[in-house]
Amino acid sequence: MTARDHDTGGDPVCWLDRVCPECGLFLEDADEPCPRCGRTGDTGRTDPLPSRQ
Repeated sequence: MTARDHDTGGDPVCWLDRVCPECGLFLEDADEPCPRCGRTGDTGRTDPLPSRQ
């Protein structure tokens, strides 16, 4: 294997819009309500972690 063939692997950052902002579950379909917590609407927040107040 040469340096050109090296695979860095990992998940693309663009998958963050598929993480429920309320509970952190990875969503198979970001347009559907979260099956864990039921959150609906925009899940494309930049901060995928739930807010802590």
